[in-house]
Parts: sequence; structure tokens; C-alpha cells
Amino acid sequence: MNNLIELFGNHIYKTAPTNPLSARKKLCFAFSTAGLMCKYFPTKKLLPSRQFMQWAAADSAITPLKTGKNSAIVSLYLPCEILHSMGISTLFPEALACYLAAARSEQIFIDTAEQNFVSQTMCSYHKAFIGMVETGVLPKPDFIINTTLACDANHLSFRRAAEHYNVPQYMIDVPYNYSSGAVDYVAKQIRDMVTFIEKQGYTFDEAKLTETIEKSKQTLKNFNDILALRANRSLSDEMTSQMLSVFATHVMLGTDNALKYSNDLKTELSAVPEGKKGVRLLWVHTLPYWQDALRDLINFTDRCEIVACDMVMDAMYCNLEETDPYRFMADRLVRNTVNGNGTNRINATLELAKKLNANGIVWYCHWGCKQTAGLAKSTFESNGFPTLILDGDGCNWNNVNDGQTVTRTEAFLELLENRK
Repeated sequence: MNNLIELFGNHIYKTAPTNPLSARKKLCFAFSTAGLMCKYFPTKKLLPSRQFMQWAAADSAITPLKTGKNSAIVSLYLPCEILHSMGISTLFPEALACYLAAARSEQIFIDTAEQNFVSQTMCSYHKAFIGMVETGVLPKPDFIINTTLACDANHLSFRRAAEHYNVPQYMIDVPYNYSSGAVDYVAKQIRDMVTFIEKQGYTFDEAKLTETIEKSKQTLKNFNDILALRANRSLSDEMTSQMLSVFATHVMLGTDNALKYSNDLKTELSAVPEGKKGVRLLWVHTLPYWQDALRDLINFTDRCEIVACDMVMDAMYCNLEETDPYRFMADRLVRNTVNGNGTNRINATLELAKKLNANGIVWYCHWGCKQTAGLAKSTFESNGFPTLILDGDGCNWNNVNDGQTVTRTEAFLELLENRK
């Protein structure tokens, strides 16, 4: 299978610059086929909810890739309930780059971006996105919306894409510190976002937004319950599952599929007997779920398990009792654990580790992201949680070292096993 994937990636490398439409169709076919295989011929190792979400996430990412019609390019942290209520498909670069990496097809787009004077040190997710835009493989969206939250790379890549496509762009500015005034400030921008979308020819229905917001709240409540269930339960799982949950709690939040996934996962976990097996890892930041070296160590083994990824729970402090839909979405942005001082995320991760009875923490330093890993490591370890700072790249095969990854992760697992 790996040889076939590599052959496919080489074919996309040759095809994309000269025949972008053909490359797009082949990528859509490959991604759709993979999603349908997960839906109709799933592995028995996964919970049914995970099986369902593998298809649902693929479908969400592929739909706007097909033609670009009735679609918007959005950033990871954008509250997308308004777009869902208006029937607009959403595409976010990190998801697209993940699928490219899984198909060994990211390199031509990363190379294209660098050849077009994008720095080698820029985030690989966004270089792949820029390359897809500028090869013509990614179709023109109706508009682009992003936030200022956490990611500096999206300021550059989204503006560049909007200029390339000549489409309108809207940006939500998220204040650095939490306050009621900051929530009001962001809520007004979200209300103005509705006007911006209406100007693109879409019709807004407040009642549909209310329904969508209720789905968001229930999904987040379910994930809080899932967190409590995971504290004393073990689950044979794979790294991909955590990425699926990131989709559900971010760009897919408010959709029927995200709600179904969270409902089903909660029910299935409730049926898992209490008890812990092996080493319990809390993962921080993105996961290179396609990297064989890590998959072989972590996926479907009783030796260790990833009990959670902090990105899934980054909105855990939001006010679920807020009745104003705009303030609810704004509160979720301003309170997000990745907003503000780096200690916000560190302290939230420490709280997660305690709640989940984690044995250790892996902080994945993705290429191009700003990190506070040194401070994080000292904080976690002073509180009794051994920490592995693992350098890597979330979506570029040419920018990872399998040998070093295996050696360091293996040594870390042995350390944790000896402490149990």
C-alpha cells in the first residue's frame, strides 16, 4: 500500500503544474474513495463512531475541493456556525494538508510555494495551501474568512490567497486578554460577518443559526463528558482519531455529523469497562498521523494510548450557558486556551493531564509554529508529568526523521513504563 501511495504522490507531483484540473479530480477521487472505504468497509479495531467520523471528516474536506461553489476558505478557529446555517461548505488549510500528506501528495505544493518566494521556515500546512492555490488545483471559493487567533501563518496565506483569487476577505480580530468588553468586541465582528456573507449573495436565517448553535453546545458538552469518561477508561485507538475530534470541535462544530459523532462516542465510551492499560499519553498540538514510525508505536496497542489531544479541548472553558449566539461564539474565541499568554495553554494542558490521569505528555513542535515548549516542559515535570518535546512536521514527509522519532519516543515510553 505504501508503494501505491508513493506512486500516486509522484503522479500528482508531475500532473499538478501542467494539468491542475486533472490533479484536482484525482485527489478528490482518492480522498472520496478513502472516505467511502472507511464508511462501508471499516476496520473492526475502531469504535463505530470513529469509523463514521473518518468518512464525515473526509466528506467535509473534499466537498469544497471539488468545484469551489458555495464554499469558503476559513481558518481553523473560525466559528463556522453561521456558514453551516447558510449552507456554505468550509475548507481549512490544515485539513487539506493532512489529506495531502496521507496521500504523499503535499510536496509539489510545498515546492511551488517556496519557488514563489515563500520562506522555507513557514508552516508546511500553509505552504501546501498556498501551493494548491497557485498551481490552480484548489478551486476559487466565494470568499475567505479568518481570525487572528494563535496562527500567524494564516495572516499571510489567507491574504495571499484572497489576492490571487480576487475574492473578498473578512478577518476577525481576537483580543489577547479575556474580558467582557473583549467578548463584546468580537461578537460585533461576528455580527458584521453575517452582513459580509449576505453581500456575497447568501441569505441568513436567525432561526437556523439558533438551531446550529444548540448543536455546537451539545457537541461541546458531550466532549466534556467524554473527557470525564476517558479519565478511568482505556481505549485501543489510533492517532487519526484525535485529528477527527479536532475537526468535530472546530470547523465542523454545529453540524449534524459532528453532533452524531460526539453522541455516539460518548455512548460507546460509557460501555467501555473502567480500568487502565499501558502508558497514558496526553498529546499537545497537531498529530502527524500519517508518519509510520509513530503509527507503529502508538496505534492499536495496549502498551500506550493517547488519551486526548489538547487541541480537541481548547474551547473547554467557554460559557455554554450564554444565550446570545454571537457572544457564545465570541466567548469561545477569546477564552480559547491558545489565546493570550503562552502560560494559558500550559496551565490548561496541566489541568487536562491531571483530569485524565496521564502518565506523560508529548509536546509536538510542528515546523513553523511558535512554541513555548521549554517553559511547558519545566512546568509539567515540576508537577510530576514527564514530558517529551518532539520536533517534527505535521504534513511534510521530507521534513521528518523517522529514526530519531522512533528512538526518542521509544525511550520516553520506557521511562514512563519504569515509573508506573
